[in-house]
Amino acid sequence: MEEIRYERDLYEPLKEYLTGCGFEVRAEINKCDLAAKRDDYLIIVEMKRHLSFDLLEQAIERQSYADAVYVCIPKPVNLKEDKNWKSKLRVLKRLGLGLLLVGKLGCLSTVEEALAPQDASQPRVSVKKRQSLTREFHSRSLDLNTGGCCGVPLVTAYRETALYLAYLLNTHGPLTAKSMRALGSHPGKTTAILNANYYGWFEKAPDKSFSLTEKGQEAIVTYALLISAFQSI
Repeated sequence: MEEIRYERDLYEPLKEYLTGCGFEVRAEINKCDLAAKRDDYLIIVEMKRHLSFDLLEQAIERQSYADAVYVCIPKPVNLKEDKNWKSKLRVLKRLGLGLLLVGKLGCLSTVEEALAPQDASQPRVSVKKRQSLTREFHSRSLDLNTGGCCGVPLVTAYRETALYLAYLLNTHGPLTAKSMRALGSHPGKTTAILNANYYGWFEKAPDKSFSLTEKGQEAIVTYALLISAFQSI
């Protein structure tokens, strides 16, 4: 078993594991590392390189609006299920949290459910937070983030929609809002995003067509990997 050095390296194995269990997965959504939904069942996973008080604090807060919460850490290279390890599991069990372990052996990654979430007898108290997370979850048509990354701009539902407009303009040249909707942009948000021009990416001409500004062209380069996702679909 090899050491996993970065928190972000936990994300793809987790996503593959949960997708295989029938869940739809999104990363970095409403400050949660990973959210997964199957029908109306919502799981949140918080990832760290080690078990810590900060990790437990985050996970407990998520219990107020999720159906199940896991913490996830790399599987210790020389895991010993000794008294110390069993004590940690006992604390997690008492808190009602599950534990996922991600291991790495060459190119192969493994995910183990070391502990299933228990009933912590804590009623869900933040309906608004659950509704907000669910809205953002379903507003993202693609999973363009990697859970556990720091210092990189997140692709929210709003940014994803704006990037798609930039992609259309970069591909087809100047277009009207109506033309962009005909090409698949969001029917209800296209005009509002173009007119608000929050990121400074769009320029409106007298004939009501839009084109990319210099900032818009820079966004195409900055988010090249994300733009390629639009091309693939």
